[in-house]
Amino acid sequence: MKASAVKDEHRLRVTEQVPRAVALAFLRCDPRENVFLISRIQRSGMSDPRNPAHGRFLGAFDADQSLRGLAFIGNTGALILTVDEPWVAAEFVEPILDAGYHFGILVTTFDAGREFLSPYKKKSGRKPTLDRKQTWYVLDAEDLVRKGIKEIDMEQASLDSIDELTDLACAMVAEDLKLNQASIDRRHYRLRMTERAMDGRAFLCRDGDGKPLFKADLSVVGTEGALIEGVYTQPDQRTKGIATRALYTLCKDLLSRDVPFISLHVDERNKAARKAYEKVGFREVGTYRLTLMPPVA
Repeated sequence: MKASAVKDEHRLRVTEQVPRAVALAFLRCDPRENVFLISRIQRSGMSDPRNPAHGRFLGAFDADQSLRGLAFIGNTGALILTVDEPWVAAEFVEPILDAGYHFGILVTTFDAGREFLSPYKKKSGRKPTLDRKQTWYVLDAEDLVRKGIKEIDMEQASLDSIDELTDLACAMVAEDLKLNQASIDRRHYRLRMTERAMDGRAFLCRDGDGKPLFKADLSVVGTEGALIEGVYTQPDQRTKGIATRALYTLCKDLLSRDVPFISLHVDERNKAARKAYEKVGFREVGTYRLTLMPPVA
């Protein structure tokens, strides 16, 4: 399973018995890259099979009982890996397969993704339908641009906006992942948008006639930081600076509420989106891998 004898000598023990304090200490070594996992632990502990926003953690420990990596298997099909060295990611392959865990999306650092996917594909027979680089951005209060961008009217979406949010979310996923919109599970995104609207984590900008122009939502927001997802501008409204103004407005408000930082990730090839983020003050901190797996029959 290992690529070298050295790794064989230091084979790790993978277990679901991960002390909460140990997991948080490991993740807080780099909270800007691990904000999503920190929030999962803060909100529901290490396991909550009933909550669709949560899931299970696996920890990889070495012979000295030091935690070397964490894998989060979300209840809705997301697998998030964070490791101290890329080769550690491969240690999670057999435990995940043996437990019968399935995932639809994998997010991890680019090198760790390679180490995990190579043995996973061989052992499972599953092949990605999409596998691409994501640029990870972070914005701190001192980096927020202070001049040159006008704020825009933005509303915190209510439950009355669920249909609009769901339409925009499905259109965004279809465009981003090159999917036929008819194949997207609308119920899944409606539930997600309902949850985020109820929590005050979904936002809309409209034109003068009330038509939605832009949406964004927060996967995480709180003392551990914020993670923006679901950034989408209607195609006929692009190149007008709406996304830049909307993100600036949202980020300025979040940072004024003592959110320590804001993060997001985007397709490395999406130059227009990256330019909009950088205008606001976001700075690149790393390269991630987004892998989409086909549904399990």
